[in-house]
Amino acid sequence: MNVLHLIDSGGLYGAENVVLNLMNRQKKGGFKTTLGSIGTKADGRKPIEEKAAEVGLPVKVFRMRNGPNVSGAIRIYKYAQKNNVDIIHCHGYKANILSGLLPYKYRKIPYIYTLHGWTSTKIFSKMWFYELFDALMAKRADRVVVVSQAMGENLRLRYPNITPIVLRNGIQDREEYYVVGTDSCMFSDLKKEDLKIISIGRLSKEKGLCTLLKAVYHIKTKLNIDVQLFIIGEGPEKDDLMRFAKEYGITGNVAFPGYINNACKVLKYFDVFVMSSLTEGMPITLLEAMRVGMPIVATAVGGIPEALEGGKCGILVPLGNELEFAKRIVQLYENNLLREDLSKKAKFRFQQEFTVEKMEEKYRAIYIDVVNNHNRKYLNIN
Repeated sequence: MNVLHLIDSGGLYGAENVVLNLMNRQKKGGFKTTLGSIGTKADGRKPIEEKAAEVGLPVKVFRMRNGPNVSGAIRIYKYAQKNNVDIIHCHGYKANILSGLLPYKYRKIPYIYTLHGWTSTKIFSKMWFYELFDALMAKRADRVVVVSQAMGENLRLRYPNITPIVLRNGIQDREEYYVVGTDSCMFSDLKKEDLKIISIGRLSKEKGLCTLLKAVYHIKTKLNIDVQLFIIGEGPEKDDLMRFAKEYGITGNVAFPGYINNACKVLKYFDVFVMSSLTEGMPITLLEAMRVGMPIVATAVGGIPEALEGGKCGILVPLGNELEFAKRIVQLYENNLLREDLSKKAKFRFQQEFTVEKMEEKYRAIYIDVVNNHNRKYLNIN
């Protein structure tokens, strides 16, 4: 089967890694897969394009103006038709909207849409309206896939009467994440007696990192524990977060080392993995922490409770409650039996539910179903 994966990527984050992992696994399974990378003419070479080329995955670059670009959508589908693509797999709202712009009879190629997550946290914001339009256009897809049960229950999918398929993200089950590279040298000198916390992700508002910084403040000042927090990643909120840390007097307790390639390889240096998000789909960094049996404290939003089996594999805290966050981090740090129990269960759950092999098998079944239905409709096969 010949699959074109469409995405407009702004970096190398969770959705991008899911796409590349899926493509790589499909290639090993005998599929022909191509990454269709959407962007504007002002964009240089994108990180996802570089990474795909690095691991030997073919890339087709589509550059066009922003917005509902019908001519850009036509160009994509002409390429797909010329190259005998059997199915188009859209990732993210821009790819979905572009595909949905064209009438079914014109494009003649079925497409499915994976909704990896909506990031808007404020109703009637610009992004909120984009995501509403995304949901309306998703009605035109042959199948809509969501990465968690919580996302499938979103009201914006109910309004256009979409019944999505829940298909959880998967990542590679490998030992490479134990390998220590030059990026991790800074972590080898951390004080053993300190409580060492790590957070990995884009530094943006939906990640709720101010809550995490307040939790560190409580751990230091109210619980009187020496603590070190490393927030790994880049994003638009970095300067504000650094300013916030200074105002709270915790600059000596918080580090912002920036983006680290394969950051999961440094998890071994830390005591607790934290995720303070305001909204999530099925976060890849959480799955990476589960894969190595990392003790986890995370907010109970989106697909996080589903991943952690309602708190059986990690500690869940209410949204925005920094004091509870602080208490739970310390509880996990100080209780060896609890930490070992949760870590073991998290690792086992990952093996059962979140490998790339399981994800690829389920997508393969969806592709076959969609393509067969398409052939029956247009070729009159009964």
